[in-house]
Amino acid sequence: MVLHEETGTLRLNLYNCPPNSVKFDFLAKCEIKMKYAADDSTAFWAIGHDSGVIAKHAEFCGNEVEMVVPFEGVTSGELTVKLVVKEWQFSDGSLSLNKFNGSSRKSTYSSSSPLSRTGRKINVAIMEGKDLISSGKCDPYVKLQYGKVLQKTRTAHTSNPFWNQKFEFDEIVDDGCLKIKCYSEETFGDENIGSARVNLEGLLEGSIRDIWVPLEKVNSGELRLQIDAVRVNDAEGSRGSVSGSFNGWIELILVEAKDLIAADIIGTSDPYVRVQYGSLKKRTKVMYRTLNPQWNQTLEFPDDGSPLELHVKDHNALLPTSSIGDCVVEYQGLPSNQIPIKFLTR
Repeated sequence: MVLHEETGTLRLNLYNCPPNSVKFDFLAKCEIKMKYAADDSTAFWAIGHDSGVIAKHAEFCGNEVEMVVPFEGVTSGELTVKLVVKEWQFSDGSLSLNKFNGSSRKSTYSSSSPLSRTGRKINVAIMEGKDLISSGKCDPYVKLQYGKVLQKTRTAHTSNPFWNQKFEFDEIVDDGCLKIKCYSEETFGDENIGSARVNLEGLLEGSIRDIWVPLEKVNSGELRLQIDAVRVNDAEGSRGSVSGSFNGWIELILVEAKDLIAADIIGTSDPYVRVQYGSLKKRTKVMYRTLNPQWNQTLEFPDDGSPLELHVKDHNALLPTSSIGDCVVEYQGLPSNQIPIKFLTR
């Protein structure tokens, strides 16, 4: 785990998959909180039985601790977990001392070996939703994750949306879970308005499952899905694609930069990245007073083949924004889910 700021919460949910069911039933949950200390240690704690406190202490990043945590809201059941914090990252760009072997950090952002595919395609159509709720105006969209592939619907503008939007995934061996998250689009950070897990095991070719899936952890909200499986000749498969005028989604993870030029007279910069993709523009958060910022921020774009341009800027509250550098990401030749780690600005 790579944690941000000085506190963090790890939430663990327990599910049950009944035989011949299309969804996973939520059973119980528990939480573990953690806090960074100035000596580069980390404290872990959770609420135990009879409202007692279970606490553990890791002397440095990379030190493994084991905790036995009871589930909340149930009369019995507990979970044994082993925890290792790889690194703490702070808003000013600094890091924990990180005595842990940094070689494992690369795996956080790079792809592992390809997943085994069955040679079938799974078609998932997000048809409609009903009774979705948010704290403000409801502008819902849905994210789907199967294996490493992430897809996203367009944004609707009603609490009872109709998408009728189809997605295609390569079926993966030993992975029968489709993860669904529903959000309402907001100006200053999208609101999570429910999630669900759908069991994809036992899909028959030529037979369509038409189901309403209730969203969890919310008072109301359901999504209607149509799911079927199709045998294809190409057993290698390809990245899941979305029907429409584009070929899926680009997931750009802006990890970090180093040795940026100093744009301020005090010898530092307040860098952020503005990304231009066709007519779309998105930007990261500002990292103040650093030449080696760490954003660890993900931006998504519908893949239409446009150049992906990155512009590194120095934030100024009063003066015009100044340019630190820019580059173009050559992503078109990348295999699915493989992420280039380094680019040079010019």
